[in-house]
Amino acid sequence: MERRLFPDSSALRHITNRHSKDALVDMALRWIHIHPITRPHRQPEKELYVDEESYEKREMEDHEYKAQVEKRYWWIKENGNRNTVVDRMLRVDWRTGLNSTQVADLDLAYYSQHANLKNWRTLRMNYGDETTLRKRWLDPSKIERTLSHHLAPFLKHHVQVLQDKEKVWIRLSIHDGLAPHTLPPPTAVIYLIWFINSKYLLCGTFKAEWRDFVMQAILRLFKAAEIEEWPLASKSPTSLQELLLHKDSQGPHSRYRLGQLDNNPLANIPKKRRLEDPLDRYTNGLRDICTEDPTKIIARDRSIVSDFGPNAQPSLHRVDLQLNLPYTNKSKDFGLGRSTKLPFPIKVVLEGGNVIEGIKSLIPLGVAQNPIPKFLAELHSMASNRLTINMDEEGESLQQISPG
Repeated sequence: MERRLFPDSSALRHITNRHSKDALVDMALRWIHIHPITRPHRQPEKELYVDEESYEKREMEDHEYKAQVEKRYWWIKENGNRNTVVDRMLRVDWRTGLNSTQVADLDLAYYSQHANLKNWRTLRMNYGDETTLRKRWLDPSKIERTLSHHLAPFLKHHVQVLQDKEKVWIRLSIHDGLAPHTLPPPTAVIYLIWFINSKYLLCGTFKAEWRDFVMQAILRLFKAAEIEEWPLASKSPTSLQELLLHKDSQGPHSRYRLGQLDNNPLANIPKKRRLEDPLDRYTNGLRDICTEDPTKIIARDRSIVSDFGPNAQPSLHRVDLQLNLPYTNKSKDFGLGRSTKLPFPIKVVLEGGNVIEGIKSLIPLGVAQNPIPKFLAELHSMASNRLTINMDEEGESLQQISPG
């Protein structure tokens, strides 16, 4: 698939136009030394090179021509616009078409900066024990060749890998049933994110007909015993990374992970907090309206910090709760629940820009009161979008929480 070229088209320009002018110029400067550029068969008179020794005009050598092209891109970066860069790339320097690697470079560079445009699901690989996981460490540089080797017997494809700090982006484009010079549609491109040295993968949506081939190739790539879908999804890979890899250091424990501790607590005497009455800005000094007790505000803020910590919460856009609640004592009069020992099922769906941050703000806004239920206060440490909560029938304070 590396030799397949995709000429100038509306679909290709859609991919290139998503980038800024500076990003396209930087990419073109890198491509000049990696991918062959097209040169005119006969250079015009003004592009002939004057030899410094013989003072005769002659055609440039390849390295001289590349140096000249670099200067033009630098000039475009200072004086041109994005359309000028795109036209230069697709109509001059690579007018026969961009290859699969170049298209994948454009795609990965865009989605690595705009990952929240996709819905990410979590896959967990099982190795049997942690010792096996450490022995089967995978070099990110070998992912591209190994994954392509396992998929080659089943699908026409192209694999491209981009390492971004602790994340490895894997782009898999499927070319089955496509004409030789036709770009694969967005539905035929699969994106995976692997957190280095972990057993977790993030994946976008893809067709069910490819699922068995892709999952089998992933199993062989990472040499895992089995792979399963973990009940955790979000639009933010960074939040998913925090929830999966730092499950036990969320909420109030996040300050230990982030090093937000006082190395010498006796060096400085803590200052008393000055409380600002929010009604002062509305009453203009008039005290006809009774304000909230400051001691209650302090107690409320302390309880929020003890449950959620001082830092921003990971971003989850949806949480599904299955509550299996016991019947109250009043239900004995009707013979409900207690006779059959069946719980009262309730399904609750929470949606928003950041569900955990929204739950944290319920108490300061006066919507909820302390203490909030345990399954809400510890949602940041569950690493799951779907939770099942079983309340004890005799003592309703006992909660059994399980993901899925």
